[in-house]
Amino acid sequence: PDTNAPCLMLSRLIPLARMARLAVSRSLEFSTRIRSRPVVGSLVVAGAVGGGIGLSYASGGGVSFVNSPNDIVTEAIDGLVLANPGFARLDGYPEVKVIVRSDWVSPENQHKVAIISGGGAGHEPAHAGFVGRNMLTGAVSGDIFASPSAFSILAAIRTVAYPGGEAQKKAKKSPGVLLIIKNYTGDRINFKIAAERARAEGIPIEMVVVADDCAIPKSKGVTGRRGIAGTVLVHKVAGAAAEAGLSLKQVAAEARKVAQNVASIGVSASVCSIPGRPESSRIGQGEMEMGLGIHGEPGAEKIKTKPVKEIVSSMVSLILDDSKDRGYMSLNPLDDVVILVNSLGSTTPMEISIATSEALNILQNQKAINVRRVVTGPLMTSMDMAGFSLSILKLPKSKFEREKLLLRLDAETNAPGWPRGGGALTRGPTDHLLDFEREKFRKFLRPEVLTANGRVAEDMIRSIAFALKAAEPELTAWDLKVGDGDCGETFKLGSMAALEDIKTYPLNDPADTLEAITGTVARSMGGTSGALYRIFLLSLCASARQNGVSGDTKLISSMFSKAVEAVVISGGAKEGDRTMLDALIPAARSLEHSAQNGVPLIIALEKAVIKAEVGAESTRSMEARAGRSNYIPKEVLSATPDPGSKAAAIWMRAAYESFLHSY
Repeated sequence: PDTNAPCLMLSRLIPLARMARLAVSRSLEFSTRIRSRPVVGSLVVAGAVGGGIGLSYASGGGVSFVNSPNDIVTEAIDGLVLANPGFARLDGYPEVKVIVRSDWVSPENQHKVAIISGGGAGHEPAHAGFVGRNMLTGAVSGDIFASPSAFSILAAIRTVAYPGGEAQKKAKKSPGVLLIIKNYTGDRINFKIAAERARAEGIPIEMVVVADDCAIPKSKGVTGRRGIAGTVLVHKVAGAAAEAGLSLKQVAAEARKVAQNVASIGVSASVCSIPGRPESSRIGQGEMEMGLGIHGEPGAEKIKTKPVKEIVSSMVSLILDDSKDRGYMSLNPLDDVVILVNSLGSTTPMEISIATSEALNILQNQKAINVRRVVTGPLMTSMDMAGFSLSILKLPKSKFEREKLLLRLDAETNAPGWPRGGGALTRGPTDHLLDFEREKFRKFLRPEVLTANGRVAEDMIRSIAFALKAAEPELTAWDLKVGDGDCGETFKLGSMAALEDIKTYPLNDPADTLEAITGTVARSMGGTSGALYRIFLLSLCASARQNGVSGDTKLISSMFSKAVEAVVISGGAKEGDRTMLDALIPAARSLEHSAQNGVPLIIALEKAVIKAEVGAESTRSMEARAGRSNYIPKEVLSATPDPGSKAAAIWMRAAYESFLHSY
């Protein structure tokens, strides 16, 4: 929904190396991480993993999926209107960029107040993404970060002022129009000019200016605080009040109460990029800006990057700063609030969820504040800015007024930019946790005294774990090129878990030890690798229980071959498909050959490891037919080995050398 907006700047599709999003309807969204080498001021073909191929205009290092920087706003508005049957636009391009509700002029709306908001483009889904029932009646867009003209604002006012149609217009009985704007000089001036002209025509007008930014001290300048993401909550409450049939004065009063009691602060690790314009390098590596605006203007202060919990804590402290030059909001234990956690553009839903969790922890658990509603998502963005903002709305003390405001926020809307879901937060800190039937793993105890074989097993497990952990950077680098980048981390997590769990492994019993390792893998290793290695270990465990474990080459070969075959059957791949099997199968074949020829185990293992390493290296020249590498271009594959096969070769080498040391 973050791109369903009037001035759809495709803010999620202008990243340097960030997640991109393109919504083609209210419910369809795809994500892509751009991998391209942009050519300044020219059209390039950008390969996008997960998103196909698209033409993009590159400027200053940034990449965006547009036709021309000059047409972004109008073309984006067209896409939004075409995708949403509830929208219509005024036919006045390029000067007039206005979206209104297509169902507004009707008998059922003739006594309802119209709500208009607007501003520069680049904040999608604000503002047109909030056009809909129980929100805005219309939205006026300027160019990127530029206020719309008074002419276009007046056109929007005239269009929605008479929902009863021509008869109402001739009688000059407009229910009125409420203008909601953010506190920026251009918006204030142009909306005020349009308001005065509309009043002169007999249209009742009220205007609410939102200034919720807490970054600016009260003593700084005459302009006052900026309007940022808290404006969205004003839209929602005012829209629902108007839909309920309240008068213009009543709707404006409710909107002002919200505007006066909401406070916001933003933080970002990057400056936004705009197609066709040079990019700023103001924020350096390892830096963030706290209290920056939504147009790329500098923040109140630079800070070092830090964990989200510390960032959110600082944001809450700034909002609640009661010093003489601030004092924007005061909260006491058991006060009721609504919070809004807003992506500023390229911040992913995952990151927003983490920030939301930290905000709830601070307010609910540390400050005993009652958080009654939570609104999250991209709502008031700044192109592709890598940051987020936090808004806190303090609810009225009066129960009647408080519940009425919450009803406004809960009122259902078809505005595409407003997040679905949500609802009352009435649960305790653990009420959302459900118990489930957990997989039961046998509990083991480490023997008080290890046998010789027990010591060999312990050394081998530790050697494998340390080798895979050390190989994480290389495995990750390979997998970032030909997979999803999780291979190294998966093996590292499994290795670290094994090093912890080895304290309880029954090392004197090979079968029980393999079962214990299987439990470790099941708990700590996700993805395809985790599942396949669990199958591999379960097969080894079954063979060990049936036949025991010894230094016999034939026995070890049989165990290994059965385990590899289990992986083949479960995974569906085969040798030559560019997977872990390209290391495992040559090793199994080598062991079988050694067993048939009576080769001692230590020599047989060395030969098998060499075959595994050769097989893993040979994947550079293979065409992928399984796994995520199946989708990667041949030229990328040819320069990179399969990380799964390399991991297999690494742990086999570590196991062999550990065994050799104890032999």
